[in-house]
Amino acid sequence: MKTKELTGRKKDVSYILFIIASFFLYIILTGSKNLYVAEKTTLNTLGFGSLTELAMTMEYYFYAYALTQVVLIFLIKKINVKWFLTITVATSALLTGYVAFSKTLIEHYVIYIANGFLQAGIWSCLFKLFGEYLPMRFLPFANKLMASGPAVAGIVSYGFAAAFGDEWRAPFAVLGVILLLAVVLYYIMESRVCRIHREESANSVSTDEKPELRSSEEDNDFIHLDSKVRVFVFYIVAAIMSFLVTSLFFMLNNNVDVFFKEIGGFSNDVSKLLTILVPITIVIGPMLTVSSCEKHKNFILVGAVYFGISAVLSLLIVLFYEASIVLSLLLLLLFLVVCNGARMITMSIIALRLRKKINTGVLSAALNAAASLASGIAPRVVASILDNESLSVSDSWQTAFLLIFILNLVIVAAILLIELWVYLINRKKSLKTA
Repeated sequence: MKTKELTGRKKDVSYILFIIASFFLYIILTGSKNLYVAEKTTLNTLGFGSLTELAMTMEYYFYAYALTQVVLIFLIKKINVKWFLTITVATSALLTGYVAFSKTLIEHYVIYIANGFLQAGIWSCLFKLFGEYLPMRFLPFANKLMASGPAVAGIVSYGFAAAFGDEWRAPFAVLGVILLLAVVLYYIMESRVCRIHREESANSVSTDEKPELRSSEEDNDFIHLDSKVRVFVFYIVAAIMSFLVTSLFFMLNNNVDVFFKEIGGFSNDVSKLLTILVPITIVIGPMLTVSSCEKHKNFILVGAVYFGISAVLSLLIVLFYEASIVLSLLLLLLFLVVCNGARMITMSIIALRLRKKINTGVLSAALNAAASLASGIAPRVVASILDNESLSVSDSWQTAFLLIFILNLVIVAAILLIELWVYLINRKKSLKTA
């Protein structure tokens, strides 16, 4: 009895370490990618290109990323995820380090297009492994940790950029090395939990196969995806929402440092330091959202509440962003906290919540493909507005914030329509079973 308990404890530790290793791999990869965004004001000052031209680097990255995600939708069930991530991310780490030796914007375009292809599997593949390997009791921990990943990655990117000041090359070299180490750690822990999974599958003792746990998980699903048509419609709707909510977040998130520089009048270094407040603060958002979705199974209504709040905040930003830099900072942070938390519903909560009805890896790849397109397009749209010479600095930001507010209203309306669709499906099912 004591031996079994010890074995179980070791397995639990392995699961936790695997989640942490996956989280570390994700935040370092994302942080090294977002480092380019953090350095754009410095690169702009050094003459590498305009804000719009620099934004195109990440736009091209996300086009490649999205294209690869679409391919993964069809291949993720067949590939060896461990080796796929190990090889692609390790190669990406070398390219990230090479950025430190680049001299032209064209080189940045080429490197980031290649990295878009190489890094595309990170989110969907990790969630495929979570859905396949982890017992149900570890999913909330994995969900909360991964949901905080983008915010923590923001701390990594802006933290390194601020630490090295105007010396923009060194952070790329350092994060490239750290990313290689993260790959090694991930490989070791994935191999360990894979062995555990095989042993439990052979012995048929997986906790997820206990009837009471399986029943509890199925009861927690309020969406009846019991036909191919509904599943197809669900994929399309979820992908569209992923594109919209990601656009809303990145329109502002990727241009906060520019706001501090143009509206606040701060230098590049001070703008980077102030921008670190954003990822440090918005990490709260996903924690709140995951907790809310654990208490209320209808994550659609949870999203409606959160995006309703962000709509009010975006309106306040439109009205008062020039009142004072302190008020502006407070409103921007609150908006990004709420928006970052709410977008995790499409990024992770849906995939793990519905893992018994839809393939977690395929759904994650589809949603991430849509999100990656938004991540590339949305910041450039705002950058093009800010670069518009026919508008004053004040008018350009007014236009950008008004666009964000309108998009927020569209999202709220779309969520309410989706909730109506789900309600009608449930009502039809209830009438049939009555």
